[in-house]
Amino acid sequence: MDGESRKLLLDLMKGTAQVKASDLHLRADASPFVRIDGALQRINGPALTAEQVIAIIHETSGRKPTLANEEWEYSFEETQGTRYRGHVFLTNGKPALAVRVIPAVVPGFTELRLPPVVKALAEKAPGLVLITGPTGSGKTTTAASMLKHLASTTPLHLVTVEDPIEYRLVEPGSCVSQREVGRDTKSFEDGLKSAMREDPDVLFIGEIRDRITMDVAIQAAESGQLVLATFHTTSSLHTIGRMLSMFLPEEQAATRERIADALRGIVCQRLLPRKKARGRVLATEVMINNYTVKECIRDPARLKTLPSVLERGGDRQMHTLDQQLISLAAEGLVEASVALAFASNPNDMRRTLNLQGAA
Repeated sequence: MDGESRKLLLDLMKGTAQVKASDLHLRADASPFVRIDGALQRINGPALTAEQVIAIIHETSGRKPTLANEEWEYSFEETQGTRYRGHVFLTNGKPALAVRVIPAVVPGFTELRLPPVVKALAEKAPGLVLITGPTGSGKTTTAASMLKHLASTTPLHLVTVEDPIEYRLVEPGSCVSQREVGRDTKSFEDGLKSAMREDPDVLFIGEIRDRITMDVAIQAAESGQLVLATFHTTSSLHTIGRMLSMFLPEEQAATRERIADALRGIVCQRLLPRKKARGRVLATEVMINNYTVKECIRDPARLKTLPSVLERGGDRQMHTLDQQLISLAAEGLVEASVALAFASNPNDMRRTLNLQGAA
């Protein structure tokens, strides 16, 4: 990389950090964009050339794009210690790079405003815990916080399979093996099969994307490990439905039993813009797999009643996303209009907010 391109990279990274952006977007023949508190903003300045984008990709990943239908993810660290996750892809036949900024320190439960029950889910006990939500909802950060708590409170062997590794987990009291797909293992499937022979106490799966990965996750939970994983779903009900849909129709009955027995809990989350202030607020839905939830999972006719079970499960620290959105609006942390935009049942929420005087 020549001096000019290196300076451009440093300026971009420095500027991204200064404005506290979560993401940086680079395209050939276009000016860069940053995402600040969930909103995309264009950086004033000249458009980048294809050569500049390729040079930045090469410098940060060690690979040079061939511009032949390729895309990959990687992580890198700048000299000041800030870590980033990069995703390389093509747009209109030209190179592009999406960069996610990874905080240097793993945030704690209180800092993230996670509900207290998440700490209970982060205790070493066999079973599957899923952290779900759309892209950019903070799933990996929540997972890292839970893993840090586990590794710092109990001596254990933590094995992760990630694509790529984002947070570096260093806890002297525990043995931590972080494996990156493409560098330390060929694929998620190979890494997970290998992990089961590495004497893990806790297994973290960076993302469940297919039936094979889901099957291994359930199997590991069944065999006595605590398994944490992220999953791209929007609610507890949607999560159970997606899990079932990954298996063949003739496997559905057995899969329902496996999920009901292996699952410990689900944390669904969103990041919402903070009312009249910088930053974003975490909103969650929490499902704890108690007897009633197990019966909903086992019985196809009862599964659709799962949201009402969560609504009535406050004594067991369960709640729906809509319930938390109402609380956030009532506390003045988010605008009522924002809460309504994310609600699964906006009409009921509007009536509740009107009664509370928050709308």
